[in-house]
Amino acid sequence: MKTHQLLQNEIAALKKENREYRESHSRFETVFENSRLGNKIISAELKILQVNPAMVTLLGYDNKEEIIGSKIFDYAPDYCHKDWKVLQERLWQKATPSFSLETCLMKRDGTLIWCQVTSILFPDHGETLGYTIIEDVTEKYYLKLQKEGFISIASHELKTPVTVLRANTQLIERKMKIGGLITADLVKFCTVTAKNVLKLNHLVDDLLNSTRIDRGELELHKTIFILADVIKGCCTHIRLEGKYKITNTGENLVQVYADQFKIDQVLVNLVNNAVKYAPESLEIIINVEKIKGFIKVTVSDRGEGIEPEHIAKLFDRYYRTNSANRASGLGLGLYISKEIVTKHGGDIGADSVVGKGSNFWFTLPD
Repeated sequence: MKTHQLLQNEIAALKKENREYRESHSRFETVFENSRLGNKIISAELKILQVNPAMVTLLGYDNKEEIIGSKIFDYAPDYCHKDWKVLQERLWQKATPSFSLETCLMKRDGTLIWCQVTSILFPDHGETLGYTIIEDVTEKYYLKLQKEGFISIASHELKTPVTVLRANTQLIERKMKIGGLITADLVKFCTVTAKNVLKLNHLVDDLLNSTRIDRGELELHKTIFILADVIKGCCTHIRLEGKYKITNTGENLVQVYADQFKIDQVLVNLVNNAVKYAPESLEIIINVEKIKGFIKVTVSDRGEGIEPEHIAKLFDRYYRTNSANRASGLGLGLYISKEIVTKHGGDIGADSVVGKGSNFWFTLPD
């Protein structure tokens, strides 16, 4: 009787264990199949044993069967094979419980995607398999490259005016010690110094504004003001050079309810943009018009224009066109302008015809 009871208890325990296993397996399968990240199970030879729908989509295929049975090397560029060999060594040879790396995979159509790969080991029917989660970090990867390039550019851009300022102040000091008279050379040195102080001020403002935007601290202090006053003031530094003609057209006397200082920044950025990237256009036109509840301001030049593929990216952070690479700046001006205008409830954009010039515009609520 006791033996029979023990046997029944053992059978009940086995049934419970089997039920719990099925429930656990069902939960794992639900998570595996519905994860938004690419999931795969691989063998010690890096053979792909199972993938989830997100992994199929990530690699650009139609169904699992096209991937299961192949090796991960089949989806990695040759120069990235070493990354997977490192993963293989760390997990299966050195028995590291988990391992992460950043590497590149190739989609079915040949497109390269950068991925964050995290793998753990688990036992399965006498084998040790790898459970791998793959996240597409292509956008983050290229943003990181842009940031690294930005740091290099920022260092150079900040160093240049500082060097000029130091040299000019030394020359001014030397001239003053010699005679103390205001000569043509002294005036020239002072003009160059003032110009570089202005440039340095713009660079620092861009850096500070970019940081404020990242932190969500871009505040607006709105007042009612006449737009024409800001337009005239923002272009003083350009007019003083005497090279460019600034023409104001349209309804300049309209009043707006906005942050006067920040709208001035937007206008300065757009005018500087025209001077920098269309230096052959000696006239810059600023037009103001009312359209459907908004006031639209357009800064136009007659430069070489911008290729269509660059237009959509112009207001991205750190973005610099090929021609922009030959000009100074941090690649932040248009990005900051967009954030300022958006914060006001307006819109910003650009239109261009290659060989005829560009129009950079923004709107503010009327």
